[in-house]
This record gives sequence, C-alpha cells and structure tokens, in this order.
Amino acid sequence: MVAVGGSSTSFAVGSAMLELLMDLKVSPRTVNTTTAMIGNELGWQRDEQADTYCERPLTQPATKADPPIACVEVDGGRMQTRTAGQGTGVHDPHWRENKNAGFFRMTGDRYAEDPSDGLPSCFTDRKRLKDLLAGLEIFDAEPAQETEKPDLSWRPESLFRTCISSLCDSDRFGELMASEADQRGFYSADRRAFLGDGLPYNWTIQQRHFQNFVPILDFIHPIERLHETSRALYRDAEQAWQCCLKWLQLCWRGDTAEIIGQLEAEQTEIGLPDDQTLDGDACKVLAETLTYLRNNVSRMDYPTYRQAGLPTTSCLIESQVKEMNKRVKGSEKFWDDGAGGEAILQVKAALISGDDRLSSYVRSREGTPFARPSRKTRQPGVT
Repeated sequence: MVAVGGSSTSFAVGSAMLELLMDLKVSPRTVNTTTAMIGNELGWQRDEQADTYCERPLTQPATKADPPIACVEVDGGRMQTRTAGQGTGVHDPHWRENKNAGFFRMTGDRYAEDPSDGLPSCFTDRKRLKDLLAGLEIFDAEPAQETEKPDLSWRPESLFRTCISSLCDSDRFGELMASEADQRGFYSADRRAFLGDGLPYNWTIQQRHFQNFVPILDFIHPIERLHETSRALYRDAEQAWQCCLKWLQLCWRGDTAEIIGQLEAEQTEIGLPDDQTLDGDACKVLAETLTYLRNNVSRMDYPTYRQAGLPTTSCLIESQVKEMNKRVKGSEKFWDDGAGGEAILQVKAALISGDDRLSSYVRSREGTPFARPSRKTRQPGVT
C-alpha cells in the first residue's frame, strides 16, 4: 500500500492498482492514511538519526566506506500545500519549496590535463538548447550540426544513489544532509564534490557541513544567465547568440574573470540601474549577472574539476526533482502544509533511493508481522 501510495499519481490510482494486480480491495483513504503513517515514521527516524549525528562527540571519527567519489547535489522543487486542520477542502492554498539532496557514489578517472578543453556540441547546438534557454531563436535555414555525439567518457559514473527531501528550513536541511552523508561514508571518500545552483543557502550548507568537499556551480546555470544577458544586450538574435557562445566557451575553459571584465565594460557603457529601472532592462540584467558571476567565480574552475574526474553539472539531482514532482506536483494536488506534505516526501524519497530503505523499515518496525518480538515487547503467554 505504501509503495503504490508513494509512486502512483494519486491514492485513487494506487487503490485501483492494488485491486487490479493483487485482487486486494483497499479504499483510497486507507492507502492515504497508511502512506502518511509510514511517511511520518520515516521522518521521525530520519530526525532522530540527524539529532544523534549533530550531538555526537567532536572526537567521534567519520563513518568509513571510502567510495571512490562522493558527490552531494542539492536542488529545490515546488509543491502546492494547504493549511492543515481546516476540514474538508483546500484552505489557504500556497506554494512551498521542497528541498532535495542526492548522495551519489561515483567512480571515475583522474587526468594529467583537461580531458575536454573544447566546448561540447551539446552546448553549441541551438536546436539542442532550445528547451533549456528561453527565447532562443532557431532559424529554418540554419545548417544542422554533425549528429555525432560528443565524447563525454571523461565524466564520472554514478554507481549508487540515496535521496532525502523535506519542507524544513535550510538550517535543518543541512543537518539532515550531513547525517545522510556520514551514514554513506562520504566524509572518508578520496574525492568529494558538492554541486548546486547559485542560491546562497546551498553554499551556506556547503560551508557549514561540507567544507572538505569541492564546491562546484552547476555549469547549466551560468549558461542560462549568460544567454539571458546576451538577449538583453543585443536585439539581433544572431548577434546575441554569437556573443553568448563566446562567453560559454570562456566559461567552459574556466576563464570567468575574462567574462566579468567584458561585462563590466558593457556596464560602464550603458550605465548602472537605479530604483526606477524596470525588470528586464539591459542594465539591470547585466548588473544581476555580474553579481552572480562575482559571487560564484570560486566555484567555476571547470577545467580543474574535469581533470580531477569530478562532475560539472547537477543533472542527477534535477532528474531526482522530476521524479519527486511526478508524485507531489500537479494543478489538482494540495498537501497539508506540515506533517502531510512531509510524509509523502519521505515515502517518495525512500522509494527512489537505492538502499531499499522503505522495505527495510517496514519489515523491522515495531508491530510488523515480519519482525520477531523482543523479550521486552513480547506479551506473556505469546510465543
């Protein structure tokens, strides 16, 4: 019931699946309440483990597992919630951010020099980027680029994944991430990477809990920023794209300082924004991009990351967010803001983690028919 409740598009669909596949008639409400019950228990267990980790003696050694590469990626999602305890219906509907983190055990080679010094064709072909970059114009007469796929064999390979997701604030989420990383033995890994977008709280978590991990800004996010800036500066679509492409090549080579210098020159020419400047104005877009690059330049040394065999994009966590969204996001879906929303996130994260944590928990939880009662819990006269 919990598996279908956490993976089906709705509890009604889960109920129908149980009847279709197992000839088991269970109402949607029962699937709902059972899923919420186990989800809340998973959340309590997670919080207890995190509290134990945070209260550990400072001299306690890190858990040993020694994965070749330990990669932590973090990203946010969105889900609609409602105020709980208000009776039937949707009361006070509002959006909430659900924070997501993926813990990837990887393997990959080190290189004596940058294994990919040229910008791959997947970042130069407009037809491939049209779904990523808003407003990117594709011309019918534009010649198609070679269909041969770029050589990305240098990228590390993901071997194993576990996931966490929560509605909690970033301070608490950082503690949950640290606890999960320690359980996976990530702090003892030979190579360690922490990837995220430009949101400040991601890097606060990294500085507080993952200081010995290499901080890496997902390469996709500078692409989006630089494309937006080129479109704001140049009305001609072809001129904007050629300028963007030049910046992307510099970014791929880790020459962010050169990009900042060029943008500063543009800012000097068109002027700085003021309080009256509208959103989308070229000078405002340019100023925001400059701030973004200055804040993240220390996390954009992509040739060094590739040489060390580390990932440079957070595509894995973005894929994980999509998996979460398939269950929790929808125009007709409203979750209780609090325990109800938290419960479904715990169940879905457990289902897509590679450690079979949902089955392990259900089989070992107190009261399950699969668990052998201990002397303390065994009732007199019951064998």
